[in-house]
Amino acid sequence: MAKKKTRRRPIRFEDLMGIERISQTRVSPDGRHAVYTVTVADHKENEMRHTLRLIDLHSGDTRDITPGPGNHNQAAWSPNGKWLAFVSTRGESAEAQVWVMPTNGGEARRVTTGWGGANNPVWSPDSKRIAFSRSVVVTSKYKGTEDPRKATAPERAKVFALTNEKSSARTADRLLFRHWDRWTDCERNHVMIVDVRSGRIGDVTPHDCDAPPISLGSEIDYAFSPNGYEIAFVMNPDAVVARSTNNSVFVQKIRGTRMDGAATCISTSEACDTHPRYSADGRTVYYLAMDVPGYEADRRTLKAYDRKSGKTENHWKRFDRSPDRFEITDDGSIVLIAHDRGRQSIYRYDPAKRAMKQLTLDTYNGSFAAIPGSRDLLVTRETTTEPADLFRLTPGDGITPFTKSAPAPKGAPADAGATVEKLTDHVASVAHVDFNPAEEFWYTGADKDPVHGFLIKPPRWVKGKKYPLVLLIHGGPQSAFADHFHYRWSAQMFAKEGAVVAFFNPRGSTGYGQKFSDQISGDWGGRCYEDIEKGVDYILKKYPFIDRKRMTAAGASFGGFMINWIAGHSNRYRALACHDGIFQAETMGYTTEELWFEQHEHGGMPHEARKSFLKFSPHLHVDKFQTPTLVVHGEQDFRCPISEGLAMFTALQVQGVPSRLLTFPDEGHWVLKPANSEVWYEEMIGWLMKFA
Repeated sequence: MAKKKTRRRPIRFEDLMGIERISQTRVSPDGRHAVYTVTVADHKENEMRHTLRLIDLHSGDTRDITPGPGNHNQAAWSPNGKWLAFVSTRGESAEAQVWVMPTNGGEARRVTTGWGGANNPVWSPDSKRIAFSRSVVVTSKYKGTEDPRKATAPERAKVFALTNEKSSARTADRLLFRHWDRWTDCERNHVMIVDVRSGRIGDVTPHDCDAPPISLGSEIDYAFSPNGYEIAFVMNPDAVVARSTNNSVFVQKIRGTRMDGAATCISTSEACDTHPRYSADGRTVYYLAMDVPGYEADRRTLKAYDRKSGKTENHWKRFDRSPDRFEITDDGSIVLIAHDRGRQSIYRYDPAKRAMKQLTLDTYNGSFAAIPGSRDLLVTRETTTEPADLFRLTPGDGITPFTKSAPAPKGAPADAGATVEKLTDHVASVAHVDFNPAEEFWYTGADKDPVHGFLIKPPRWVKGKKYPLVLLIHGGPQSAFADHFHYRWSAQMFAKEGAVVAFFNPRGSTGYGQKFSDQISGDWGGRCYEDIEKGVDYILKKYPFIDRKRMTAAGASFGGFMINWIAGHSNRYRALACHDGIFQAETMGYTTEELWFEQHEHGGMPHEARKSFLKFSPHLHVDKFQTPTLVVHGEQDFRCPISEGLAMFTALQVQGVPSRLLTFPDEGHWVLKPANSEVWYEEMIGWLMKFA
């Protein structure tokens, strides 16, 4: 008897939370195995739980290697292949520390101790030492122990030199005193080195600076030289980091776990430099570099510092994409990844020939890792209907990088000639869910420039029926929507209620050339707003099943600003939802923490460039507010402080506009805790569909 086919149903929140999310893929030195982090929701503890999984790259067999209590991630193979380092909260202390386990079997043991935790272990070439980052208190008011192994949690009263030890007060004498969702409390990031056998720890960046930097860095911003006698790291040396993007690459001679002399800066500008890596022969330090000081979204190029001559060469000058990481492979070529027309593409660069090839096309590769002993890559791939899985990618000949804002050229080989072998099957966890894939389109935006967009039909879509629209607007503004599986802003979660979901990549979006991204600066309510409105006009003509009388829109951060801007400039939407958006540009300029962003976007601070701040400030258009609006804000958001959300809600209430305020006392710029995420989706979708 034939098996009855299971009827698929729309996605539910529990489906979203039930997916195992994979990240931090690390391949063994012999190319036979890989370790990756698996993240799952722990509803009992109301947090996301991390564990490590080992996969055999030939058989595809997997097994969990950290099944015990605690969180375990950030794995790193020793160069000799005998050890696996990782960061874990197992043991007596709740703080994360570096642990190592033998790869041939046996128990893990802790190698770091002391307050401040540990992150991102990096092995020395001889497999005897590990570099890692840690928080330390740096202030003249407080002197802790000189031995990092014995450091204990500092008492607040001593850190701030308070007269009463029971006081909860904190003081600040300079910027930057809080960041994203936490107060800095005189803490700095420092790079430490631990001797794996003895446990001896040395601080190799003992400065009143953050190394790695507090912001704008790469995943790991330090690396050993091939001989192990030097370490390259990234640090912003400026006195007022809040107004600077001067992340710079330094090299520091080391002896064991200690510094040997003073560090040398090899950066050639005051723009943002990150991700230093040594060539295999040790002659060159490669790093990613921007050109414009104070601009966090400038295009990254590759710089090569010759350690013998001290000269620096700039590569990738004509490559109109902005990679955020690269790896140097066995043959000396450089593999990199970058946003590319609503996806992420992988490229290979030959530094000797100055030749770039695009290895993938129109596929979303969330991450990659080179597989030693071959030209293959281990990648994660995903779409709006498929959560990330691991694939072994075998590149073809590749193609000349395609950087036009247009569909892929006719005749281009599928996926640039690459082939893939699927190694995991996390997508099976949503096999019962009824998804519709993202349909992509291009339309003419402001200045007659091409703009890219996506649309998702609701489950069980019926031809001839009219459906409401949910328009999603991304943050950044220098960011982009993509054909990938998003957990915090899942288009499929909005579509499940019977809505068509559209999302565009208007002016400011990344992956469409630097000029397109740059054009948002100083013009937040200009071309970008026009791109969005022309996008809506386009889909209303192209997709007649969209009900133009039942349109809604939602966005976060910059997208939240745009929602607030729309509220004062358009009545075409039945409902709006703003998450952590900007309401009053001037107050935002003085209450946010990363002031370099405000300075670049507006040409100065509010007292220096007031006209620019007021040009596109939603608060000046409150008298035109009419559209029912949900205002959502995290109370620990220091990027777009809660005062912006409170002011927006108050303005709506004063105007008598139907509105609702939703705040999360324990969330920052993003809603991360599972319970809060469930409420967020329920409130957000419920509000939009109530009026649609």
